[in-house]
Amino acid sequence: MVGEAVWADAEAAAADSFFQARAQVRQGRGKALFAEGDGVDALYVVIAGAVVLYRPGPRGRPVAIHLVAPGHTVGFRALAEGGGHRVTARCPQDSILCRIPVAAAEAAFAAHRPLERLFLRDLTLELGSMRERLLHVTCLGVRDRLVLLLGRLLRPYGTELGDGWLIANPLGRADMAALAGMTPETISRCIRQMQGENLAHFCRKTILVPSRRKLLTELERLER
Repeated sequence: MVGEAVWADAEAAAADSFFQARAQVRQGRGKALFAEGDGVDALYVVIAGAVVLYRPGPRGRPVAIHLVAPGHTVGFRALAEGGGHRVTARCPQDSILCRIPVAAAEAAFAAHRPLERLFLRDLTLELGSMRERLLHVTCLGVRDRLVLLLGRLLRPYGTELGDGWLIANPLGRADMAALAGMTPETISRCIRQMQGENLAHFCRKTILVPSRRKLLTELERLER
């Protein structure tokens, strides 16, 4: 659960109040935590699974703009900016989250500033991820964008398998395409290309990377 380490030096009363207010919740696949325009009543920390943030796209269809992996926060941006949520948050798979009511979160921030900095980290991460996505769409080819998306999935969802990785992919094809800044048709071509290169093999719920060395070489080239 969130907060134990950062609360180690907090006053006992403040820490106890925070821990008592939070609750673990299970969210089923496809279920929304909140919708665009909803009021902010709680923050959520992803414990297991994933949350994807969406904005309305062409013809009102939702478009994925950010993936929140385990250990990170959902909802802090709306709380910090005031007003309602500007995005819809949905779980692409069965997920476990820590729910922290807003009143408890605000009292905790006032009592123990290091906790507030923990949540500010995730606000910065969300905004930085969106800026990087726009930069990649402008500067990189579609294959390289998909390579970078694989790199983002490695740490939270990848496990070593032989000389490679097996990634438990939380994303559907449409969300992968949106996060990589391309259409579903284009990502299908990129996937076929990567499979032909033996760089990555995509199944419905997993991605097999046969060679860690080969993918890391690609990522290092793109991150220079």
